[in-house]
Formats: sequence, C-alpha cells, structure tokens
Amino acid sequence: MNTSMSHILVPVDYSEKAIFGLEMANILLKRYGGKVTVINVLKGVDPIWSEFFTEDERSRLVQKLEKHLAIFSKKYLTAENIQIDCVIGKGRLCDTILQTVEDRQVTSIVMGTSTVDNIKKWIIGTNALRVVTEATCPVITIKDHPGENQIERIILPLDLSKETKEKTVDAVALALKFNAEINVVSAQTFSDESIHKRLENQLAQVLSFIQNHNVPCSGEILKVNDRVDGVIDFIENKNGDLIVITTHQQLELVHSYMGSFAKGIIRSAKIPVMSIVPKIKHHVVFKMPAT
Repeated sequence: MNTSMSHILVPVDYSEKAIFGLEMANILLKRYGGKVTVINVLKGVDPIWSEFFTEDERSRLVQKLEKHLAIFSKKYLTAENIQIDCVIGKGRLCDTILQTVEDRQVTSIVMGTSTVDNIKKWIIGTNALRVVTEATCPVITIKDHPGENQIERIILPLDLSKETKEKTVDAVALALKFNAEINVVSAQTFSDESIHKRLENQLAQVLSFIQNHNVPCSGEILKVNDRVDGVIDFIENKNGDLIVITTHQQLELVHSYMGSFAKGIIRSAKIPVMSIVPKIKHHVVFKMPAT
C-alpha cells in the first residue's frame, strides 16, 4: 500500500497558515522521506515580471527569492534525508499549483488554510477548496499548528458510495506508517431499515479489511440531524488527529453545491483533512473559475 507521499508540494506565502503546511509536511516526511517542493506563487502582474527588468535581472531576482524561500522553509522542514526544492511560480495561485502538480509529478499537496471568520479568509478558503477539488493527487489541508503531535487516531467517515474502498486503502496505509488506529463512522440522517442494514454490512466489511492489515480499529453508525456536525462531534469525542475523505460529492456541482459533505468537513474540521479525488472521477471534475 502507498499513500503517495513520495513527492509533497507545499504552497507558501509566508503567512501563518503557510507555516501550518510546512509543519504538517515535516511530520509526513519524517515517516516517508522523499522529496518536498515548496512553491511561492507571484501574480503575473507582479513588477518582477514587467519590462522594467531584463531577463538577466529577473533571473537573479528569482534566484534570490528562491534562496529566501529555502531559508524560510528549512526552519520547519527538519526531517532527515529529504530533498527540498524551492521554486517561484508565476500566474494565478490555483492554476499554478495545479500545473506544478502535473509538471513536477507531485504525489500529494499539503497546504495551510484559514477559517471562515471574514470575507478575506473565505476567499483564501475558496482557493484551498479549488485545489482540493481539481488536484489529481491527495490534498491535506490544515488550519492550525500540528506541533509535535503524531498521527495516532485516523477518522474514516463512510457512505454508500463506490469510492469508500479507495479511501479505506489510503487510511490503512497511513495508519501502518504511523502505527495509528482507525475510527470508522457512518453518520446518517435517515432511518430507513434497509439502508441501515446496508450500512451495517459495509461497516463490517471495512472493519474486516482494516483488521486483516493488523490495524487497530473501531466503528459506529450514528443517527444525526446533520452529517457534517455529526462527524465533527465524532472527531472531538475520539480526539482524532486526521480525517480521510473523498471529494466525489462535489465533482459535478462543486460551484453551486455549497452544502456538500466534503466541503463542510474541509471548512469545519479543526484537524488536518486528507481529501482524495477518486481516480475514476478525475476526468469529470467541474472546473471552478480561476482565482
């Protein structure tokens, strides 16, 4: 099993949330090793790209910026035996991040994001949401310092979609790497007996799969008024360290489906969220307007 952490991309804008991303990446790199690319994206209208600078002058400026980015990043990327590349990107933030994933064969993205306390932070959160939705690799979003905390308890919410197996495999691979336990939850708003039976069967299959890989686990089916609130309460009750979700519920209507489960978890969870776009869905992702 492989959770695709061999090459991590961390977007950095020198804000506090950028530090969150670097610290989370460092926790992963200590377990996985490999390569990390740190990118600082400058808008296309930034003076550095203007005609006021010659190509040679611009090249020297970019080199200085990359050196400064490396000094900043290495304060937080302290894992041993890793390769650190620092690059300056040009263009729109989300487009540049997504293109870098393709150009550099990135296998996962780790990015700090803000809460929804005001309009400015809502916009920042929208950038993170677009990256999560359109990236073809797993994306981990984090809103706070992970500190020295390790990943000991992984939260795995279930539904009746076909993509559940894919995120279960990823959760097990992560648990094996961190010697973590997996707490499985199926939070549902309906009381149909036939659906409840299907959920019980699915939960039993998932727990059996996890146990067969020698990973400690537990599972619950909860009747809730709101799935997002129910899972958030479950996270707090279990002292979860990371939650693994799929973004399939957003793909077709992401621009208007404001109440989707995946978006709600990404915006509401205090712990890191690993979002996985199912491989079979990559080609139907709805493209959001460039930001």
